[in-house]
This record gives sequence, C-alpha cells and structure tokens, in this order.
Amino acid sequence: MSEPISAVPAVALLQGGPTSDALSDAVKRIVQAAGVAIDWHPLPVGVRSVDACGDPMPQSTIERIKDIGLCIKPLLRTPVGGGYTSPNVTLRQGLGVFAGVRSLRSLAGMPSRYEDVDIILVRELTEGTYAGIEHTIVPGVVETIKVLTRHKAEQVIRFAFSEAVRLGRKQVTVVHKANIMKMSDGLFRQIGKEIAAEFPQITHKDIIADNAAMQMVARPEQFDVLVAGNLFGDILGDIGAGLVGSSLIVTSANTGEGVRVFEATQHVGGSTNDAGELCASPLALLMPAVDLLTHLGETSAVDAIRTAVSAVLARGQAVVPMHGGSASTREMADAIIAAMS
Repeated sequence: MSEPISAVPAVALLQGGPTSDALSDAVKRIVQAAGVAIDWHPLPVGVRSVDACGDPMPQSTIERIKDIGLCIKPLLRTPVGGGYTSPNVTLRQGLGVFAGVRSLRSLAGMPSRYEDVDIILVRELTEGTYAGIEHTIVPGVVETIKVLTRHKAEQVIRFAFSEAVRLGRKQVTVVHKANIMKMSDGLFRQIGKEIAAEFPQITHKDIIADNAAMQMVARPEQFDVLVAGNLFGDILGDIGAGLVGSSLIVTSANTGEGVRVFEATQHVGGSTNDAGELCASPLALLMPAVDLLTHLGETSAVDAIRTAVSAVLARGQAVVPMHGGSASTREMADAIIAAMS
C-alpha cells in the first residue's frame, strides 16, 4: 500500500555556517507565522560542507535538491585566488539550470528613487560571453568567444513567455545587440519573434541592450518581462537592483527541468552585537522565500510578509545595522512576525 502524499511542500534549505543558520531560522519562523507549512530539509554546503567532507557542494546534496525540486539558498562565498571552486557555479551546473529569474520589485519602506517598479528579468545562464571560452592569440591579445545556440535561446525565450502567462503578465521584451552582433544576437532576436507567435495573448517587443539600460532608468514602468542573454541579463539585473533601492530585495530563481532554486543575490555581513547575536538582515533569505511562496500560490502570505517588512522598515525600529538600526537578526524577525499579528 502506497503512502499518502503530503499536502505540505518539501523545500531544501542550504546552510553554510552560522550566518545562514540565523537567516534560515528567521525565515522558517516568519513563514510559519504567515500561516504556511513547509517541510524544510536542511542541507550543509559551503564552509560547513568543506569541514565535513572536503566538498563545498557535494553531489549528494545536488541529487537531494533534484529529488525535492524546490530549494532556498544563501549566496555562498568563494575564496579569492585559491581554495575551492565556487559552490554556486557547481550547483547550477549540477542541476542543469538554464534561466535565472530576477524579481525587480519595489518594497515600501526601502529608500529608492523610484516607486512601484515591478519587472521580471529572465536571464540565460549557460552560454554567451559568460561561457568562459577565452584564449591568448599572441602575447597581449586575448580572444573571448560568444556562443549562442538555437536550442538554448529557444529554451530561455519560451520559458520567459511561459512565465509571463503563469504570472499574469502582459508583455515580453527581448533584449539584444543585433545591430552589431548581427549573427548571434540577430538569431536571438529572430527566435523571439518566432516564439512570440505561439503566445498571441502576450505583447512582444524587442530592444537594443544599451537602450534597454537607459530606458530602465528613464521609465522603468514601461517594462513587464525582459528576457536577455547572460551578459546583458547580468548588467540589467544590477540596474534593476538600483531601481528598487538595494540588491538585498532583488531575488533570483534559477530554473531547470523540474527544479527551482530561490537564492539571495547579496552577501550579508556576519557582524554581532554586544550580546553576541548575529546582526545580518533577515531580508537576504526572506525575499527568496517570498518568491518561493509566490511560486506556491501563497498570495495571502506573500502580501502579509511584504506588508509587515515594509512596516518594520518604515518605523526604523528593531532593524539591523544594514537598515540603520542596532537590532539582531532574531529581533528584526520578531518585529516582522509581530507586524503580521
């Protein structure tokens, strides 16, 4: 007799050390207070995993994430100039993710030059100039090769249109540089037109990359969903973080077949207060958790958490030093929970 299927979603929760432990605890308590039950599966990574088995991202952890299908992870640090290979890159390669979805959304209470920014940026993750294909032609002359394949371009652009439909969006804009890179970006642009024909309910536009950067700053409200290659997507993602006031509230959902990893996009300090409590912002892992809840359709919980976070930030009390206060991670999480009651 088969076991009954639980209605509680399972989520892998990556933890690399004391900072991510504190952030994870804050997230679990806030999500529970919002009325959502999650079957959390803590998995050691980064420094903690190196200490345990010598590998910052063990294959067993990658396989477990594949089995579960959903994951929340902090942005794991990689030693500079030595040490081990980036566990972030290893995880993406091991899971076969192909699209990074960045939510560029204003948060009330977070100081910013703009209000009501709400853009979804879909970035191709596997090829382009970030494929790392470089060589020295002669001393002092280095060539970097940009690779674009029809398969990967179709995959990420079709995903962007599908996400637009799933999220109730109205427009997809394809970002390119086809005026200069006529073959590679010309193909990317053409594939955008072809796939747009499959989604008549979605308005299709395309825009040259440098103009996209200017237009995001000039009139961000004109954009709904953007889809771009690896390099342009990376640049536009950081512009988006500037639009909403901080990369702390910009999340990334790396997506592959049957798996989504909701991750932080900013490192947070591990400073402590006089009592020895960690003072990192819980938003670093809470905002990816909010995206997870959005994916799960928990709209009431999402609204409750965002409203509570905005209220805590606006008051400026019980916030960590990053937000201008002196509270610990635990105390700021407590304040968010209290604001939901």
